[in-house]
Amino acid sequence: MNLEIKNVSKTLPEYRQIIDLVKNSFPKEEQYPIWLLKLWALKKNVHFWAFYQNDEFCGISYLVSHEEMTFILYLAVNNQVQSKGYGSAILETLKEKFSGKNITLNNERLDPSADNYEQRVKRLKFYKKNGFYDKDYTITDRGETFLTLTTSPSFSVEVFKKVLRELTLGFDLLKI
Repeated sequence: MNLEIKNVSKTLPEYRQIIDLVKNSFPKEEQYPIWLLKLWALKKNVHFWAFYQNDEFCGISYLVSHEEMTFILYLAVNNQVQSKGYGSAILETLKEKFSGKNITLNNERLDPSADNYEQRVKRLKFYKKNGFYDKDYTITDRGETFLTLTTSPSFSVEVFKKVLRELTLGFDLLKI
């Protein structure tokens, strides 16, 4: 599946749909304000991307890329095309685009008491199916604990911290 990547901006006809996807795909407490995401995306190595297949909007990613690592903060698939392989296609596109770099992302910790426990299990299974390893590192963001998953068996916490500081303009907003 060959996906086209476009920078997210207000000029995209699907802009409202993209913003709604971000807001509806993640719990409110896990969302950064859109204005802050746009501010961070002004940096040359931070990308807020929309993915298309034959001009049909498929999903989004929000990531920061460093010399050694690319960190995906958000990945979401358009509800209208879910379960059709687009999530895997987006990840494959990112792996190709950032070939040679360790792709890292976070998944909510598997807490059986969480309201969305089944969704967390599904997500983790999806990422593992797509070549991600659970690195036994956790990150805490605004009180929520996340598992760290990577495409490489090797993982540098120091590089990860550097990437996160780069994303957040030098602030330590996330705790490892």
